[in-house]
Amino acid sequence: MPLDQLNHSIIYFDNAATSWPKPAGMMAAMINYSEQIGGSPGRSGHHRSLDAGRVILEAREALAELFGCNDSLRIAFTKNATEALNIALLGTLSPGDHVITSGMEHNSVMRPLRYLEAQGVQLSVVSCSSDGILSPEDVLAALRPRTRMLVVTHASNVTGTIQPIAELGKIAGRHGILFCVDAAQTAGALPIRVDDMAIASSPFQATNPF
Repeated sequence: MPLDQLNHSIIYFDNAATSWPKPAGMMAAMINYSEQIGGSPGRSGHHRSLDAGRVILEAREALAELFGCNDSLRIAFTKNATEALNIALLGTLSPGDHVITSGMEHNSVMRPLRYLEAQGVQLSVVSCSSDGILSPEDVLAALRPRTRMLVVTHASNVTGTIQPIAELGKIAGRHGILFCVDAAQTAGALPIRVDDMAIASSPFQATNPF
């Protein structure tokens, strides 16, 4: 059966795991790279390598605009959200650090956090309300002198609950705590402004007042 007919005969509910069918623009971009560019960015000085680098630069600029980031060089590309979260957690937290998360987190957050807990990282899992919402007041109550990071999913892939990221970011910003947001379910679908929401680092450069 031709692909265009196949697409009309399937109702696909697994986009939260893997999007399908892929947008026509994405397919066209991949074909254009394979047929017209083909070089590796940053590896050579010939025009195909420079063209590949230009594609990456344009992608960085577009993502920085989409996510409200004032410096596109802060954009880092990984294979997927799970790898990105592992890099953020395993590459930042050390024994003795304290991290706060919610009871609604995906395994891509909870498994590395439990691993880190076994290595000496202090972990506080804050319970959510009956409707799955994380209370900013409960996060405030969980703060400790060694709190290094707050890790929260933007939206649950199980319940669809959307967390108050802007309010949680204000807490992280005021207390100088790194704010890691799992936006696997919301990136491109809900507004995310990393600078305004203090995601990744505090715009206030505050210190934990404990």
